[in-house]
Amino acid sequence: MSKKKVKGIESLRRRYGYTFVAHWIIGLITFFVIPLVYSVLYSLSDIVINESGFELSFVGFKNYASALLEDPDYLNNVRDSVISMFYALPMIIALSLILAVLLNQKYKGRTIMRIIFFLPVIIESSVVVSLLSDSSINSPIFNFSTDGQGIMDYDVILANLSLPSQITDFLTFFLKNAVSLTWSCGVQIILFLAGLQSIPESLYEVSKIEGANKWEEFWQITVPMLRHVLSLVIIYTMISKFTASDNIIVSGSVELMKNMNYSMASAMLWFYFIIVLAVIGLVLFLYNRYCLRKWD
Repeated sequence: MSKKKVKGIESLRRRYGYTFVAHWIIGLITFFVIPLVYSVLYSLSDIVINESGFELSFVGFKNYASALLEDPDYLNNVRDSVISMFYALPMIIALSLILAVLLNQKYKGRTIMRIIFFLPVIIESSVVVSLLSDSSINSPIFNFSTDGQGIMDYDVILANLSLPSQITDFLTFFLKNAVSLTWSCGVQIILFLAGLQSIPESLYEVSKIEGANKWEEFWQITVPMLRHVLSLVIIYTMISKFTASDNIIVSGSVELMKNMNYSMASAMLWFYFIIVLAVIGLVLFLYNRYCLRKWD
């Protein structure tokens, strides 16, 4: 076959490829790139809404300065959002990995159990979740509060244990959010399950011959073999927690948008976006430096 004919076939294949992804490219530009550019312009402008539409007047970083220097709650909310993520991240990863290991075992009804744990992802945005968030999780069954309405006063129990304040805060966060954290593990469980099923059984057979116990198998085989899946789970979980609808920064910005204050909302979200990128970059850097290199 001549070189010209080969080049013609390759060119035809490229055109077919562009045709198949054209609708995705159009959607990306229309629903992502253009709104992204407008949000940057909104954050750097004052917006006046009149009969002709939006009128933008460029003000530079005035909205950012107002958010950082004049709003007394914004920086505290950013700090609380980051701290909340660092509390939730290890809990979600640990719960997801434990549940994935259990669901990967061979027993009757395993498929049904997997479906049950993945149900929260399917109905995550449904009315059921909002009802659970507003009622069931805050009911006395799940409410470990200090106001006498819950089934136990966990603050008193933790105080009597004489634990360090950092551990007490961590346990307090877990008890308050135990149900919601478990509800957030659906996608992570699926990712870990896919990773577990890709681990060769021969590795575990060799470990048994060498006399390794289950605990050693878990830390020497399972976790290192899940290192790349774990990277994906970390990124997904962090983005999910940072952009959740109940996140104080996100919900506050939505309220500003409802009040037609698009400039301030855009400025707050863009500064928050920069902080989120920095935090995710730091976590991935530490993970690659102290975990991934060791397991590789």
